Amino acid sequence: MPSKSKLIWNTVGVAVGMVVAFGAGRMLAISNDEHEIRDFISRWNQAYTGLDAVALASMETADFELIDRFGHWIKSEGPEFNERLWSMTFRDIYHGRPGPARSIESIRFMAPDVAIVQARANHPDGVTLDDGTRIPPFWEINTYTLIRTTSGWRVALLNIHNQINPGDEGVGQLVPKAGAKH
Repeated sequence: MPSKSKLIWNTVGVAVGMVVAFGAGRMLAISNDEHEIRDFISRWNQAYTGLDAVALASMETADFELIDRFGHWIKSEGPEFNERLWSMTFRDIYHGRPGPARSIESIRFMAPDVAIVQARANHPDGVTLDDGTRIPPFWEINTYTLIRTTSGWRVALLNIHNQINPGDEGVGQLVPKAGAKH
Protein backbone atom coordinates (compact mmCIF):
# COMPACT_ATOMS: atom_id res chain seq x y z
CA MET A 1 0.00 0.00 0.00
CA PRO A 2 1.44 3.40 -1.02
CA SER A 3 2.23 5.88 1.69
CA LYS A 4 -0.16 8.75 2.41
CA SER A 5 2.46 11.22 1.22
CA LYS A 6 2.85 9.40 -2.11
CA LEU A 7 -0.94 9.37 -2.62
CA ILE A 8 -1.11 13.11 -1.96
CA TRP A 9 1.71 13.81 -4.43
CA ASN A 10 0.12 11.54 -7.05
CA THR A 11 -3.20 13.37 -6.60
CA VAL A 12 -1.48 16.76 -6.84
CA GLY A 13 0.38 15.59 -9.95
CA VAL A 14 -2.84 14.45 -11.63
CA ALA A 15 -4.59 17.72 -10.69
CA VAL A 16 -1.71 19.83 -12.03
CA GLY A 17 -1.67 17.75 -15.21
CA MET A 18 -5.39 18.31 -15.69
CA VAL A 19 -5.05 22.06 -15.14
CA VAL A 20 -2.15 22.25 -17.62
CA ALA A 21 -4.04 20.16 -20.18
CA PHE A 22 -7.20 22.25 -19.78
CA GLY A 23 -5.20 25.48 -20.02
CA ALA A 24 -3.37 24.29 -23.13
CA GLY A 25 -6.66 23.22 -24.68
CA ARG A 26 -8.24 26.59 -23.92
CA MET A 27 -5.21 28.44 -25.32
CA LEU A 28 -5.51 26.36 -28.50
CA ALA A 29 -9.23 27.21 -28.68
CA ILE A 30 -8.47 30.93 -28.20
CA SER A 31 -5.77 30.68 -30.88
CA ASN A 32 -8.29 29.08 -33.27
CA ASP A 33 -10.92 31.68 -32.33
CA GLU A 34 -8.44 34.48 -32.96
CA HIS A 35 -7.60 32.98 -36.35
CA GLU A 36 -11.34 32.82 -37.17
CA ILE A 37 -11.77 36.46 -36.17
CA ARG A 38 -8.78 37.59 -38.22
CA ASP A 39 -10.24 35.71 -41.18
CA PHE A 40 -13.63 37.33 -40.52
CA ILE A 41 -12.15 40.87 -40.51
CA SER A 42 -10.26 40.02 -43.71
CA ARG A 43 -13.56 39.03 -45.36
CA TRP A 44 -15.17 42.20 -43.91
CA ASN A 45 -12.38 44.26 -45.51
CA GLN A 46 -12.91 42.54 -48.87
CA ALA A 47 -16.64 43.28 -48.77
CA TYR A 48 -16.13 46.84 -47.48
CA THR A 49 -13.45 47.89 -49.97
CA GLY A 50 -15.37 46.04 -52.69
CA LEU A 51 -18.50 48.10 -51.85
CA ASP A 52 -20.43 44.84 -51.42
CA ALA A 53 -23.52 45.71 -49.35
CA VAL A 54 -24.96 42.19 -49.62
CA ALA A 55 -21.79 40.57 -48.23
CA LEU A 56 -21.53 43.09 -45.36
CA ALA A 57 -25.17 42.61 -44.38
CA SER A 58 -24.65 38.84 -44.34
CA MET A 59 -21.81 39.31 -41.82
CA GLU A 60 -24.02 41.19 -39.33
CA THR A 61 -26.57 40.04 -36.80
CA ALA A 62 -30.22 40.77 -37.52
CA ASP A 63 -30.19 43.28 -34.64
CA PHE A 64 -26.94 44.95 -35.79
CA GLU A 65 -26.25 48.45 -34.47
CA LEU A 66 -23.90 51.05 -35.91
CA ILE A 67 -22.62 54.19 -34.24
CA ASP A 68 -21.13 56.15 -37.10
CA ARG A 69 -18.29 58.67 -37.00
CA PHE A 70 -20.80 61.49 -36.38
CA GLY A 71 -22.36 59.76 -33.38
CA HIS A 72 -25.55 58.64 -35.13
CA TRP A 73 -26.86 55.48 -33.45
CA ILE A 74 -28.42 53.35 -36.16
CA LYS A 75 -30.40 50.30 -35.04
CA SER A 76 -31.10 47.65 -37.64
CA GLU A 77 -34.56 46.56 -38.60
CA GLY A 78 -33.22 43.29 -40.03
CA PRO A 79 -30.90 41.97 -42.77
CA GLU A 80 -32.65 43.84 -45.60
CA PHE A 81 -32.29 47.09 -43.65
CA ASN A 82 -28.56 46.39 -43.20
CA GLU A 83 -28.14 45.83 -46.93
CA ARG A 84 -30.03 49.06 -47.77
CA LEU A 85 -27.92 50.95 -45.20
CA TRP A 86 -24.63 49.86 -46.81
CA SER A 87 -25.96 50.38 -50.37
CA MET A 88 -27.02 53.94 -49.52
CA THR A 89 -23.72 54.59 -47.74
CA PHE A 90 -21.63 53.42 -50.70
CA ARG A 91 -23.79 55.33 -53.22
CA ASP A 92 -24.58 58.59 -51.41
CA ILE A 93 -21.66 59.07 -49.03
CA TYR A 94 -18.72 57.22 -50.57
CA HIS A 95 -19.84 57.95 -54.16
CA GLY A 96 -18.58 54.55 -55.26
CA ARG A 97 -15.06 55.10 -53.85
CA PRO A 98 -14.13 52.58 -51.17
CA GLY A 99 -12.73 53.59 -47.82
CA PRO A 100 -9.50 52.07 -46.52
CA ALA A 101 -9.23 48.53 -45.19
CA ARG A 102 -9.07 48.02 -41.43
CA SER A 103 -6.02 46.53 -39.71
CA ILE A 104 -6.58 44.76 -36.40
CA GLU A 105 -5.02 46.47 -33.38
CA SER A 106 -6.43 44.16 -30.69
CA ILE A 107 -8.79 41.24 -30.07
CA ARG A 108 -10.27 40.67 -26.60
CA PHE A 109 -12.51 37.76 -25.72
CA MET A 110 -15.19 38.84 -23.27
CA ALA A 111 -16.67 35.30 -23.27
CA PRO A 112 -16.09 32.24 -25.48
CA ASP A 113 -18.68 33.52 -27.99
CA VAL A 114 -18.14 37.29 -27.64
CA ALA A 115 -15.10 39.24 -28.85
CA ILE A 116 -14.22 42.92 -29.05
CA VAL A 117 -12.04 43.80 -32.04
CA GLN A 118 -10.40 47.17 -32.47
CA ALA A 119 -9.14 47.92 -35.95
CA ARG A 120 -7.46 50.98 -37.42
CA ALA A 121 -8.18 52.62 -40.77
CA ASN A 122 -5.94 55.38 -42.11
CA HIS A 123 -7.10 58.18 -44.41
CA PRO A 124 -3.66 59.54 -45.41
CA ASP A 125 -5.06 61.94 -48.02
CA GLY A 126 -7.92 63.19 -45.88
CA VAL A 127 -11.43 63.49 -47.27
CA THR A 128 -13.19 66.15 -49.33
CA LEU A 129 -16.90 66.49 -48.54
CA ASP A 130 -19.61 67.20 -51.11
CA ASP A 131 -19.61 70.90 -50.21
CA GLY A 132 -15.85 71.14 -50.83
CA THR A 133 -14.87 71.13 -47.17
CA ARG A 134 -11.54 69.36 -46.83
CA ILE A 135 -10.90 67.15 -43.81
CA PRO A 136 -7.12 66.79 -43.32
CA PRO A 137 -5.50 63.35 -43.05
CA PHE A 138 -6.86 61.35 -40.12
CA TRP A 139 -7.31 57.83 -38.87
CA GLU A 140 -10.09 56.02 -37.11
CA ILE A 141 -10.58 53.14 -34.74
CA ASN A 142 -13.48 50.81 -35.48
CA THR A 143 -14.66 48.79 -32.49
CA TYR A 144 -16.49 45.62 -33.51
CA THR A 145 -18.49 43.57 -31.03
CA LEU A 146 -18.54 40.10 -32.55
CA ILE A 147 -20.89 37.31 -31.55
CA ARG A 148 -20.34 33.67 -32.48
CA THR A 149 -23.52 32.28 -34.04
CA THR A 150 -24.31 28.89 -35.55
CA SER A 151 -23.24 30.46 -38.87
CA GLY A 152 -19.93 31.74 -37.48
CA TRP A 153 -18.84 35.15 -36.19
CA ARG A 154 -21.15 38.11 -36.87
CA VAL A 155 -20.94 41.84 -36.07
CA ALA A 156 -23.55 42.87 -33.51
CA LEU A 157 -22.23 46.42 -32.97
CA LEU A 158 -19.81 48.61 -34.92
CA ASN A 159 -18.65 51.86 -33.34
CA ILE A 160 -16.51 54.19 -35.47
CA HIS A 161 -14.20 56.65 -33.67
CA ASN A 162 -12.38 59.35 -35.62
CA GLN A 163 -8.89 60.01 -34.30
CA ILE A 164 -6.76 63.12 -34.42
CA ASN A 165 -3.00 63.00 -34.57
CA PRO A 166 -1.39 64.55 -31.47
CA GLY A 167 -0.54 68.16 -32.26
CA ASP A 168 -3.26 68.44 -34.93
CA GLU A 169 -6.06 69.17 -32.46
CA GLY A 170 -8.28 72.18 -33.01
CA VAL A 171 -9.67 74.54 -30.39
CA GLY A 172 -11.25 72.53 -27.58
CA GLN A 173 -9.96 69.18 -28.89
CA LEU A 174 -6.71 68.91 -26.91
CA VAL A 175 -6.90 66.14 -24.33
CA PRO A 176 -4.62 66.86 -21.35
CA LYS A 177 -2.01 64.29 -20.43
CA ALA A 178 -3.16 61.97 -17.64
CA GLY A 179 -0.25 62.90 -15.41
CA ALA A 180 -0.57 66.65 -15.94
CA LYS A 181 -1.12 68.74 -12.82
CA HIS A 182 -3.82 71.41 -12.94
